[in-house]
Amino acid sequence: MKHAFYIQIVGGVALGLLPILVLIYYFASDILCFNWKSTNWTALPEKTQAFVVTEGTIRAYFIQMWTFFVALLIFGWPVIKKLNLLTLNLLCAFFDTCFRLYFYIYGNYHKSWKSYPLNGLFVFIVLMNSFLLGKEIANKTQTLRNLKVKKALKVAAMLTLQFAFGIPLTLSFVYILIPLYAKEDNEILRTIIAGGLPLITAIPKVIVRLAAQRIDFVHPGDSHVLLSVLFTGSAIVFRILQADLVERRLFVWLSFAHGAVDLLERLTIVVRDYFWYFVYRKLKRNREAEETLRADKFRTPRSMRLIADMSIQMILGESTAMIAAVGFIQLYKFTYLDEGLGSIAEFFIRVSIALSIDFVFNSFSFWLQMSYLNVAVVRVWRKKWRKHMLVVFILTAVTLCYFVPRLFVLVVAKSRYTPNANKPNFTCTEPFQSF
Repeated sequence: MKHAFYIQIVGGVALGLLPILVLIYYFASDILCFNWKSTNWTALPEKTQAFVVTEGTIRAYFIQMWTFFVALLIFGWPVIKKLNLLTLNLLCAFFDTCFRLYFYIYGNYHKSWKSYPLNGLFVFIVLMNSFLLGKEIANKTQTLRNLKVKKALKVAAMLTLQFAFGIPLTLSFVYILIPLYAKEDNEILRTIIAGGLPLITAIPKVIVRLAAQRIDFVHPGDSHVLLSVLFTGSAIVFRILQADLVERRLFVWLSFAHGAVDLLERLTIVVRDYFWYFVYRKLKRNREAEETLRADKFRTPRSMRLIADMSIQMILGESTAMIAAVGFIQLYKFTYLDEGLGSIAEFFIRVSIALSIDFVFNSFSFWLQMSYLNVAVVRVWRKKWRKHMLVVFILTAVTLCYFVPRLFVLVVAKSRYTPNANKPNFTCTEPFQSF
């Protein structure tokens, strides 16, 4: 319970309050001009246009550097410096800036198809970083040319796997799930949609986790970063949908359900990985491999270290996402719906309830993992707590940079569909005048 308190309450609260500072800046600046997307862009004052473009360009810099941050966390600065990845990624991000400025100068910044080339640029950065890292690892581990090519492609595929799943999932969240949730006015159906979101990411998480266990080119304590993008991104979206529920009773029940599912997921991870790998071998019809496949192969030191790291990441990530999500909703109400101290009180009430529920499940999970499953969660946390805090902070910040503008559409749409709700007024005033 002591270490569950350190990880979830101390670590989660410290990390969760930092995104709220970013949200305060965002709500007081760019969101003031939210309505420009539905009005004439050229009708806005020049200072307002310049501010919107500047804010969007800075945020896009962090988004385009997403894969660079992941590579830096896994391989460290010496490898990044040797491959000149910082220079290459900054050049690509600078191209993003030039692209936006070109559209702004010629008065076409509001074009909806402008995002497609930028999404293509992001995919290019993912492939570039993965290939260069794969080539470097292949040169160190292989001598024959054909083996180097095969090794480089294998490493690049493993490095791009979470983004290969993450990009389609992100697009489905942005263009399907979030609009569906925003248009639904029945709280029960909204709860079902929010509760079913983790099921969408279940299979991709299994595939990426199985691939991470077979990695031999990074330290076992760093391989968990290859899964963190999927876990962090889905956790933030789920928690914001949960925090957007009006009825506190449904919020609490969803917290109980999510805590129970997380507990079950951490305790059965070895069994589930063995089952899915067995199904994979059955589909390949490799009988020789089936005869040699045993469950104890999924309890190797590498796989158990991955389980310990992922348990810490899940607890830290969920706590951070919960605080940031509730802060996102209540800060919007405080800033634009004039709910005043009521929104601040609701923030502390909901965060306390959710963290208390998760604390009970996480303490029980730690006890079972250390006592019966021999997962060294506490030992890993004592040695690597700084690294885990840094991973969650970077991935949460970058994820919010991408999802906050999309999720803001959700809370605005909700006020439009809710009877007698206060209507926000986005007057495109100067930054921070609302405060």
